[in-house]
Amino acid sequence: MNQKELETIFTSSFADYADAIFRFCMVKVSNVELAEDMTQEVFSRYWQCLRDGKEMTNTRAFLYTIANNMAKDWYKKKKSDSLDMQMESGVQPKDTTSGPYRLAEHTEVQEMFEELEPKDREVLLLKYVEGLPPKEIAQVLNESANTISVRLNRATKRLQEKLHI
Repeated sequence: MNQKELETIFTSSFADYADAIFRFCMVKVSNVELAEDMTQEVFSRYWQCLRDGKEMTNTRAFLYTIANNMAKDWYKKKKSDSLDMQMESGVQPKDTTSGPYRLAEHTEVQEMFEELEPKDREVLLLKYVEGLPPKEIAQVLNESANTISVRLNRATKRLQEKLHI
């Protein structure tokens, strides 16, 4: 491919997936600046792979794989922030206009979510926040689609038990 074709592919991918990759990184690291840096690095690595001629059958899964690996590396270096630290740093639930009851519900769900095992949080995040189907989650996590379906089912049940649903 020539430079112009690569730029077109990259620009299209960036337009399609940059916001979702940023949200994914934001949920993983709970820091706006770091999530922005990670998103930029994801697309820098993607650009390099395009230039190197690496074959990609699913761009979205490829980008999430890069972002997921970066988040894992970050977690190895630093523990995740507590919910209180997130709130102090300015991370707020999206719907704060519904009053204190809605905020309390959101806080409870977020606390229960944080208590789940990292592998459970990971599949639930990819499925329900990012909207990836099990097949794409399997590509991102380098596992079989069947394994991901089982993990999603079990993680959902564990979260429901914690929330007494």
